[in-house]
Amino acid sequence: MRVAVFGDIHGNIFALQAVLADLRTQSPDAMIVTGDLVYKLPWGAEVVDLLRELPQQTVIGNSELYLVLWDTPLWPAARWNMPMAHEVIRWERAMLGPGRLAWLAGLPEHATLSGGRLEDVLVIHGVPGNPFLPFLARPTEDPSPWVQVDTRVRELLAGVDADVVVCGHTHTILERRVTRSPDRTGRPGMTLIVNPGTLSYGRGRDARPGRATYMLLDWSAVGGWQVTTREVCYDLRALHRSLLALRDDYPLAAFVANRMRPTDTEPVPEQSYDFTRFRWGDAPDWWDVRDSLTEWQALRNI
Repeated sequence: MRVAVFGDIHGNIFALQAVLADLRTQSPDAMIVTGDLVYKLPWGAEVVDLLRELPQQTVIGNSELYLVLWDTPLWPAARWNMPMAHEVIRWERAMLGPGRLAWLAGLPEHATLSGGRLEDVLVIHGVPGNPFLPFLARPTEDPSPWVQVDTRVRELLAGVDADVVVCGHTHTILERRVTRSPDRTGRPGMTLIVNPGTLSYGRGRDARPGRATYMLLDWSAVGGWQVTTREVCYDLRALHRSLLALRDDYPLAAFVANRMRPTDTEPVPEQSYDFTRFRWGDAPDWWDVRDSLTEWQALRNI
């Protein structure tokens, strides 16, 4: 059994097309997308249309929630105290249209796979129950300030007994093993947390425009789940040219073009934008009781 997992596409149709072409040489039995199909690069509608044509299972990410909850009673626009964010989200919602937004709103929060036992792979965007929070590397394994000790990871895994947890959100490749609470026999379990990286732009050591990463999960009765990371190059020059051509249309075109440009090109004038304002942990106040809210039920067609 071979499963391909990737995510954090953020509207990068160039990277998605390249990854799908590479996947055709790998013959996966299933394809799962870890969320954040849209927002930041301007081809979210094209990404959604392409994925909907394929046999796949996609979980919802925080970017989908930003767009579908925008200016509703659950998430008023005033909560986003950034004028540029208003422009970007209005633009993308217009490009996506009601049908695609409804499809994104109905995506599940998690997916499960079976290999050696029932539901031994859990796929989410962030952490179980919260697509706004991330799993991070150990303090000794990443020089950035965004790290987690084992105790914190076990707290985030509370109630989960999956052998493998596949996540996204951080745009960083991760393979991390952590012991979990003992099972009914008293034996402690072990969970492998993997993040396939990103199809948009990486963070830290993975910040390499023009390169996308995804993972293959292979299961066998002898070896259990084995993880392989693949890196795919895409046409960065074509992406950069396309972004520059949209400078009079898409509000973030120049900003993104400057951060995803070939090394021999010069930056262009831009308006600054702070993506980190809505990145890790900014779940709305009502998130924990969402399933009991009529507004949430209507949005998700529950």
